[in-house]
Formats: sequence, structure tokens, C-alpha cells
Amino acid sequence: MQTSQSIAIRRSAASPQPHCVMLLTVDTTTITALRQLVMRFCGEAMEFMRVAVCADTRKTRVWLCISPAMAMPVMDLILRSLPAAEFGRMKNQAIQ
Repeated sequence: MQTSQSIAIRRSAASPQPHCVMLLTVDTTTITALRQLVMRFCGEAMEFMRVAVCADTRKTRVWLCISPAMAMPVMDLILRSLPAAEFGRMKNQAIQ
């Protein structure tokens, strides 16, 4: 027998949750500070963080996947903490 709680849990697990993917470029020397900053601020609201070093530069590209509600506060935090960070596109997408 299924309870209404188990049905609600199954429905929420089946539907994709919206997330915001934020692209930014930072100096390679600041990547650890960025990671610690975002992890401390977002916690469970961060889905993933992908990092790729740009060829022939001292820059690193970062893709942050966070909940949409956290997008603007995280952007503000990064701008205040790492003013040289360069923000690229930001898009909402469903992550399963």
C-alpha cells in the first residue's frame, strides 16, 4: 500500500529540478579560494562545479551549477571576493 507521502516523494524525484549554470573565468591562482567560497556559501544548493584550464593562459573557466535562487547572491559574493572574475553566460536548465 502506498501512502500519500511516498507518492509525493516519487513524483518529486521523477520531475527534473531547475538549476542555473553560470560560466565564469578566473585567474588560475584563485580557483581554490573560489571553490571554498562557493562551497561554504551554497552547500547543498550547488549541484556541480566544472573547472577547465584555458590553454596558453593563466585563466581557468568554471561552470557552476546551482539553484536559481542562489544565482544572484553567489554572483554578488564572487564579485566582492574576486573582483577580477569575468562572468559569461548564465542559463537555467533542468537537471535530473
